[in-house]
Amino acid sequence: MLGAAGALMGAYIYKGLKTPLPGQSQDVAAGLQVERHEFTTPDGLILRLKRYSNPEGIPVLFCHGFGGNGFEFDLPREDHNMAVYFARKGYDVWISSFRGCGLEPYDCEGGDWQHSIDHLAVYDAPTLVDGITGVTGKKPFWIGHSMGGMVLYMYLQGVRFDGGWKVVSDPDLVAERNEKLLGGVAIASPPAMCWPEGHMLEVMNGSSLGRAVLGLYVLAACLRSLIAPRVRTGSAPRRYLGRHPRVIMALARSPMAALYYRPNIDADTATSLVMLAGDDVSGRMSVQLSRCYLNRNFLQYFPMRFSEEPYDYTDNMRLISLPLLFIAGGKDLMYSHGIKRYGHDSVASSEKKYVEMPGYGHTDLVMGRNVEQDVYQVIFDWMREIEGR
Repeated sequence: MLGAAGALMGAYIYKGLKTPLPGQSQDVAAGLQVERHEFTTPDGLILRLKRYSNPEGIPVLFCHGFGGNGFEFDLPREDHNMAVYFARKGYDVWISSFRGCGLEPYDCEGGDWQHSIDHLAVYDAPTLVDGITGVTGKKPFWIGHSMGGMVLYMYLQGVRFDGGWKVVSDPDLVAERNEKLLGGVAIASPPAMCWPEGHMLEVMNGSSLGRAVLGLYVLAACLRSLIAPRVRTGSAPRRYLGRHPRVIMALARSPMAALYYRPNIDADTATSLVMLAGDDVSGRMSVQLSRCYLNRNFLQYFPMRFSEEPYDYTDNMRLISLPLLFIAGGKDLMYSHGIKRYGHDSVASSEKKYVEMPGYGHTDLVMGRNVEQDVYQVIFDWMREIEGR
């Protein structure tokens, strides 16, 4: 079995190495006004944003997924750039990266890298929303992919820290934050981990042996976070891959590229994604996400020993009342299965919609082959409906 897997991997790599070099980056933002903005979080870190400025338009905030940065939405590929699409539709586009992520001149400070995903919701999200509102005087839409949508859920639950690492929901913040946005779009953002029958992780979670393996994985992530607060999932590979573009092509074609449905993405776009949109995470972010695979529900970060019951983001989705659009990929068996049940069906929003995109995986919901017609247009139409009401 291992031999067959190795042979398959080798075949993909060989095919990638024999493929011509990827095409040059395209200038997809010609004619748009580009600005750079800085906002400072309550704990003193600078977040840098790219803005396609349309001062008369409604602001739109883009927030990226785990291990990514703002370039997810701003790839130099014609017909695969969500930020430029909405800018040309007249929206005032703001492309953010969370702490520790982003490329110059839009790189954000990471501090001591002791942050969890909770910090993104407690500190970064309010800083981004309030900063944009302060500049524009308008309520923004929030469009988040994967973790970017999960941070939106967390933010809307009014979370704050109550002494140290304890996360609590503040009723006043719940009301305030659900009023600060015009609407939210969560693309491939699971409020809980739920898989179809027969999926490897579903089988593992249902057996004592499988749960023991997942438990060891979480323990290893905890220990690693103590040794390496910063997990260089993006910066180190990017430095190497920048000198070896054919290797990027090989990786983009390999079975390792499981976060998108490979038939739905072209080689140039996949190469741009690997080169520009991959970024580092903190060890504590990895621990928090790893625990979600074991516990199914998405919980706050907590150390190996924690005397209190951890805050449960999945159980508190009912606190959300903001108009929301949930988008899932029909081929995204890893993350999409519970989006309707734990997301759309759980929130208290009177304006909510669930759309499943057949033939789409996870990341290709942002930059797949026909994404402008299939995904961007659906989001645009929904946003126009919300504005009209």
